[in-house]
Amino acid sequence: MGVFPESIDNFGRRTDRRRKRLVKTILSLTALAVVVSAVFLVLPLVRSWKETRQKLPTEEQILDAWSDKEYDKILNLCEIGLEQRPLDTLYLVMKGFASFYRGISETDGEVRTTYMDTAVFALRKAMASSSIPFKPQVLYVLGKAYYHKGPFYMDEAVRFLEASITEGYTAKDALEYVAVAYSSLGNYEKSVNAFEQALAQEKSDLLLLAAARAYVNFGQPEKAEIAALEALSMTEDAMVREKTRFLLGEIYVARKDYRLAEEQYNLVIEMNPESADAHFYLGLIWQDKGDPIRARSEWRKAVSLDPMHTAARQKLAERI
Repeated sequence: MGVFPESIDNFGRRTDRRRKRLVKTILSLTALAVVVSAVFLVLPLVRSWKETRQKLPTEEQILDAWSDKEYDKILNLCEIGLEQRPLDTLYLVMKGFASFYRGISETDGEVRTTYMDTAVFALRKAMASSSIPFKPQVLYVLGKAYYHKGPFYMDEAVRFLEASITEGYTAKDALEYVAVAYSSLGNYEKSVNAFEQALAQEKSDLLLLAAARAYVNFGQPEKAEIAALEALSMTEDAMVREKTRFLLGEIYVARKDYRLAEEQYNLVIEMNPESADAHFYLGLIWQDKGDPIRARSEWRKAVSLDPMHTAARQKLAERI
C-alpha cells in the first residue's frame, strides 16, 4: 500500500514532462510554419518592389513625352517616380509643367483649377530645393498658374512672372500676363508700363486693345485712342474690331465728342445688328444731348434685342 501513491506521483511527473515536450514541439512547428508563410508572403512583395525600382522613369522618357506634348503620360511617369523619390526635383518640375498645360486645355473651370492647384503645389515643392532644373521656366509657369487660379492670386502671379523675367526667361506673353495682373490689382501705372514693354517687343491687335484699356484706366485717353486706332487698323477679327469700337466710343463720350462716339456705335450696329449694347450707349448719348425721346427709342431697341438688358430696362423705368 505504501508503494502505490509513490507510483502515482512518478507517473504524474512523467506525464507532465511528456506534455511539456509535446507543447514545445507544437510551438516550434507553429513558429516554423509562421516563418515559412511569412517568407512566401514577403518574397513576392520584395520581388515586386525590386521590379518597381527597376522601372523608375528616366529623364529621357519624360522629355520625349514632353516633346510630343503627352501631358497625361508625363503625369503618370512622374507619379511613378515620386512614389519612390518624393523630393526628386525633376519629377516635381515636370509634374508641375504637365499639370499646367493639361489644365489650360480644359474648358471646365473647376477641372482647370484642380490642375492649376496641382501645378502650384508641385512647383513650389520643387523650389524648396537648393538645386532646381529649369528654374526660369519654373518661375514663369508658376506665375501663369497663379494667374489662372483667379483674381485672388494676381499678386503671386506678378511676383513669379517678374522673377522669371529677372532670371532672363523672355517668354513672349510674360509681360502681357504681368500687365493684365497689375490691372486686376488696380495698379494701372505698372500695368501700362508692362504693356508698353510688351508692345516694344511685338505688336498685335489684342495686345493693343488691352493696352488701350489700360491707358483708359490710368487716365491717359489720348494714348488709349492711339492704341485703339492702331488695333483697328491691323485687326481682321470681328470681335476685336467690335470691342475696339466700343472702347473708342467710351473715350469719345468721356470727352463729350458725341459725333465721333455716335459714329463708333453705329459702325458696331452695321457689323452686328443684334448689338443691344450699341443701342444702349446711343441712348446715353441722346440723353446727354438733351433728347429723351430718341434716348428712350434706343433703349427700347436694346430691350427688344435683349429682353434681359438690365441697364436699358432701368433707363426705361426712369423719368427723364
